[in-house]
Amino acid sequence: MKRILPFLALLLVCSPGLFASGEKEELAPGLYAVMETSRGTMTFQLDYEGTPLAVANFCGLAEGILPNEVKELGEPYYDGMMFYNAIPNYAVFSGDPSADGSGGPGYTLPRETGSMNAGLSGALVADGFGSESQGSRFFLTLGEDAYLDQKYTAFGHIVHGEQILRKLRNGDVIHQLQIQRIGADAEAFIINERVITNLKSQARTAEIEALGSKNPELKTAILALGEGLEKSPTGIYYSVENSGEGSSPKNNDRVSMHYTGRFLNGQIFDSSVNRGQTFDFTLGRDGVIPGWIEMVTAMKAGEKRQVIIPPHLGYGDREFGPIAPNSWLVFEMELVGFTSGE
Repeated sequence: MKRILPFLALLLVCSPGLFASGEKEELAPGLYAVMETSRGTMTFQLDYEGTPLAVANFCGLAEGILPNEVKELGEPYYDGMMFYNAIPNYAVFSGDPSADGSGGPGYTLPRETGSMNAGLSGALVADGFGSESQGSRFFLTLGEDAYLDQKYTAFGHIVHGEQILRKLRNGDVIHQLQIQRIGADAEAFIINERVITNLKSQARTAEIEALGSKNPELKTAILALGEGLEKSPTGIYYSVENSGEGSSPKNNDRVSMHYTGRFLNGQIFDSSVNRGQTFDFTLGRDGVIPGWIEMVTAMKAGEKRQVIIPPHLGYGDREFGPIAPNSWLVFEMELVGFTSGE
């Protein structure tokens, strides 16, 4: 026995990462997130092959190697964050520096579809806004809901600590979130800003291709936005043709716009430019579609954008003049100027 014990001690010292914290079961080769909370420790296996962007972003933030608007480089993003919402038998939510479901790192990501199912219990899921995954917010599922897998990206699942997961409540805290790499493949999964940029571009291309398989005209319109293509968290595709100067308009400001509105096939349905008269309205008082409000409040005087607004931010399932229900709308928008409503 005296000869065996030193060997066992040496084995445990030389094999860090082979066991989940507090667990006796050996972890298979892979990439893992070990989450130490105020209720105990959980371990999640990450799908770095099926959802590389979501996993790289999660790990990069956890290890403090990705730039963000919340913490300095080198500072682990998730350490100290709260579980700000717990829905019994459904899900618990975290990853929000504002702790109210509205915050994030200052960017969003295209959704991915991997091998893991967001509708199963124990899934680690990227929270988001419809077609975009929020940059840092996530939720952990406590029950099954097939709807979730249609709208969200699951990028991990629990392998140890399920009893801890079910104890989590509002106000519980992530004390530490560590990333463990076991095996050569996981070690080779490199994470840096350049890798994230490339993965984001690949995911965006896949997203546009998927849209194009259902609506070729939409794909053509999006690609026509060119290299400056951006997407808002709510799903508006746009590019900035001319940058403006100064501040942006806000609620109650009087706004003066020029615009040309087109359907996806290029047909013009309305144009202030053709009429030779600006369209003037008061933000927050006069009725304009939500997509317009979002774009206008992000523009500066003199700025011109090419914008593609999805139906839910346009006229939805309503018919409006020549605009059919559930129409994507293309606008050339120019903020000529605005005056303060204060």
